[in-house]
Amino acid sequence: MPTYSLDGVALDHPAGCWRLKPGTRRRPLPGVRSVEVVMPGRAGELPVLGLDHETTSLPLEFSVTSRTPGGGDGGYEQMEANLEALSALLGVRHRLMTLRYEAGTIVRVADATITSVSEPEINTGAARARLTAVARIPGVYWRDEFATTWTGSANAANQAVATLAGATGPITDALIRVTGPAVNPAVVDVATGATVTRPSGLLSTERLIIDCATMRAAKATVDTWDPTPGPNVTDVTGTVQTTGPGSAFRWLHLTPAVGAGDPFSRVVLITATATSTTGASKIEIRARRSYL
Repeated sequence: MPTYSLDGVALDHPAGCWRLKPGTRRRPLPGVRSVEVVMPGRAGELPVLGLDHETTSLPLEFSVTSRTPGGGDGGYEQMEANLEALSALLGVRHRLMTLRYEAGTIVRVADATITSVSEPEINTGAARARLTAVARIPGVYWRDEFATTWTGSANAANQAVATLAGATGPITDALIRVTGPAVNPAVVDVATGATVTRPSGLLSTERLIIDCATMRAAKATVDTWDPTPGPNVTDVTGTVQTTGPGSAFRWLHLTPAVGAGDPFSRVVLITATATSTTGASKIEIRARRSYL
């Protein structure tokens, strides 16, 4: 049975102090932010592609019981204690919390905040309460728990990023690292045609680190994924160029494409180009898969 946890606390309490109603167990799909462009003399509206998704909201309906954490029946006082404990869990406002969804081997996580909690409906005689909390996911997408690293060629077309296979949403925060020698390294997301490139060269001892989440880039002479400038890391953000959809305000979004006639085949394809490469030249992508 699918379950949720919030900051590591089960939303179906193992002793039955509270539990989720069955109807709230499936993650909702995000909506699309609509844009309408109408032209006089033309029926309908102009098609607009590449629209972003709206923030996801998830209602969580709870039934609070009089069960003690040890499994016994504590009556009305215990129900109040359970309600207070659940309220404290849902009442965090100063930071984002980790909402975890688990269904068998499927595990998805998202940063979330509880935006509202209803007034509890109390059944005094049965020592039970009902309430609904609304979890809001500002980043829209659910993610894998842990990042994985893929290694490919620095100069090859249509490479499948195997570690990102099965994703359903765009990966917006990938770390990309190119190891030299390489001149004018570039990476293209095949699905959208978006490109990120740095028109300069890398020696065999140098690495180009591209942080798509923060839109920063660095050249490093040490084995690191951190683009923060330091003794062996030089900021080169100003020399990076981007093209393609949304490139004016974001860097490369790795987008899974569905195979022809097979929605179970979802893969991220990239094309990497560079000149003056050798067998030691490579591209690496460190990221977590994204899901609608």
